[in-house]
Amino acid sequence: MLILYNHSFSKFYIINIIKLCNIKNYSQLNKSNLIKLLNYTKAAICIQTYIRKFYIDDLICPITLSHLKYPFVSIKNSNTFRYYNLAAFIEYLNKSNDDFKDPFTRELLSDSILKQIENLINFYKIKNIFNKKTWRKKITSRAEYLTITNCLNEILTEIFSVTELDFTFIYDVILPQFIYYFHFLLKNHKTNCYSVINNYINCINHHSCQNKIFLIDYLKLVIIINNL
Repeated sequence: MLILYNHSFSKFYIINIIKLCNIKNYSQLNKSNLIKLLNYTKAAICIQTYIRKFYIDDLICPITLSHLKYPFVSIKNSNTFRYYNLAAFIEYLNKSNDDFKDPFTRELLSDSILKQIENLINFYKIKNIFNKKTWRKKITSRAEYLTITNCLNEILTEIFSVTELDFTFIYDVILPQFIYYFHFLLKNHKTNCYSVINNYINCINHHSCQNKIFLIDYLKLVIIINNL
């Protein structure tokens, strides 16, 4: 169902919906343009969903909406195989501003799937449309992001390993680590920061010690200062 947003919704509410929808490039927009951006994006998603539901089958490439051409790539989602024209799939990944995702389900493509696609590129000698430099940059960025989030998860484990969050532990042990890793997260992966930080806020909120509020306040401050 398509919900159209208007000026009866507050700007704060509109921005939160935009964040939940992972829409980018909105920080400099006024309320009217924020509403237009959200409605246009929602309408596009609604149209795409309708087309995919009624017009795409196993013989149609979801990217080109034309009949499959050999060679093609097969991606498995929820025990269902979906097929894409290999050339169209490579071109899509070259132009994508996000990490490597399935264009139909928006699920993250695993490293093994990306390796299989590279093998197909080499086998069928279609390197003329393969932007290897861009792919390597995105793969390196993904590895860095996973490393940072793994380190942050270890900090979260460290927080829950103690029952009492005293000030020495918070300011000498936890916050310096948060500051260090969030610096790199904000520098190179800012589009993912809001969801990551919000997730840590929700997790820390389950700690029994009332001093958790100092960590939560810091994380909220990071969101506000960086306009996430």
